[in-house]
Amino acid sequence: MCFHKSLAIKAAELEARYEAALPSGTHFQPVYHANAYQFPAWPIITKQEPARFQMIHWGLIPRWTKSSTDATEIRTKTINARSESIYEKPSFRGAAQSGKRCLIPVTGFYEWHTLGSKKFPFYITTKDQKIASIAGLWDEWPDPETGELYPTYTLLTTEANPLLAAIHNSKKRMPCVLTPDEEHAWLHENLNEKQVLALLAKPYPASQMHSYSISKRITSRTEPSDVPEVMQRAEYAELKNEPALFT
Repeated sequence: MCFHKSLAIKAAELEARYEAALPSGTHFQPVYHANAYQFPAWPIITKQEPARFQMIHWGLIPRWTKSSTDATEIRTKTINARSESIYEKPSFRGAAQSGKRCLIPVTGFYEWHTLGSKKFPFYITTKDQKIASIAGLWDEWPDPETGELYPTYTLLTTEANPLLAAIHNSKKRMPCVLTPDEEHAWLHENLNEKQVLALLAKPYPASQMHSYSISKRITSRTEPSDVPEVMQRAEYAELKNEPALFT
């Protein structure tokens, strides 16, 4: 699954990449490490309004959620959605059927390789795109206490390509990173269920991804992780004979 990502660029680069404007008054700063369980707001492009970004929180709250207590609990389970079952699972079915698709901009994401009892963090980027898009679904939850509409999103995952299967060997899943053609289709075309599932089933080519191991600062309890240093390379003796992990 994917619970950690980055968007380490400036606001102007982000707006130019998507030809979309950030909300007025947004003071966007580069994000070196975002942890899903902190439910951060993220600049999202939706199919419904492709010309502007919306700052939407990670962890989808379905419209049928009855209370803020329920919302807090359910969103820990809706950070990711398996793309194969978005039309079946109650948490995602409404957003999928109503075409509430979105793009999640990233400059990279983090996964862990398991070797015995140890885990080693990796940073993964795309070679051909400085800013890549991950497919997502979004929805608006009407807070029954305030009446306010609260937008949230989930990040879609698919079966891992060979590189991510080697790195993320405990789950063998990866984000639904989109090629430029897939990105256009996801955002602008009227796709039916069969077309959506076919598009999401194709993992991003391993040959177009770059990976390297990083230090364990990303999980430090004493040092901040949303800093450039979190992306720095780190070598581990245990991984020297594992060439499939690096590209």
